[in-house]
Amino acid sequence: MESKEKTKPRLLIENMPWIRIQMLSAIVTSLVLFTFGFWTLPINTSGLKDPAGRLAFAVKWLFISSFCIIFAMFGVLRVRGSTNAVDPINGGAENLIEVPNRILRNNVEQYFLHMAGILALSTILDVSSLKAIPVLSGLFLLGRLTYGLGYSRSPFNRSFGFIMTFIPTLIVYLYCTYRLFTGNMLLS
Repeated sequence: MESKEKTKPRLLIENMPWIRIQMLSAIVTSLVLFTFGFWTLPINTSGLKDPAGRLAFAVKWLFISSFCIIFAMFGVLRVRGSTNAVDPINGGAENLIEVPNRILRNNVEQYFLHMAGILALSTILDVSSLKAIPVLSGLFLLGRLTYGLGYSRSPFNRSFGFIMTFIPTLIVYLYCTYRLFTGNMLLS
């Protein structure tokens, strides 16, 4: 038992260079894809001047982002349907769905943050900048897919996908918070 506890920190230390490479790669990839998508995708947002139209636009793109939850649910269903984990009440094989369940749970958690950020962003951005929403939704979906695929192979391979979704969401939160406080939007 004692050797098992010593192995865990050592594994983390040994994998830390790989984790850092994934994190840096995800940041660079996100920046490149966001910039490329924002400036090249032919998305017309000129007619989205009223709040209802902006929110409807955001909800449509959030629907696309939500596919990550569907994919993660199918990951759980695939394992449940093809193993002894099919019966969660009597148990005996619940360990087989631990990783798919963690992927699903993290997707739901990240989606909730992404959704709140995108909805707030849709009310704050200028009309010409609203095309950031589809780009962020695409990045989110791509990041969640790479997170799930990486985590399925090894817990040390999930950093790229996690950072690819978390950093853009964090930037959206920081930007929205900044605009709320500097634009007197909290009291209006």
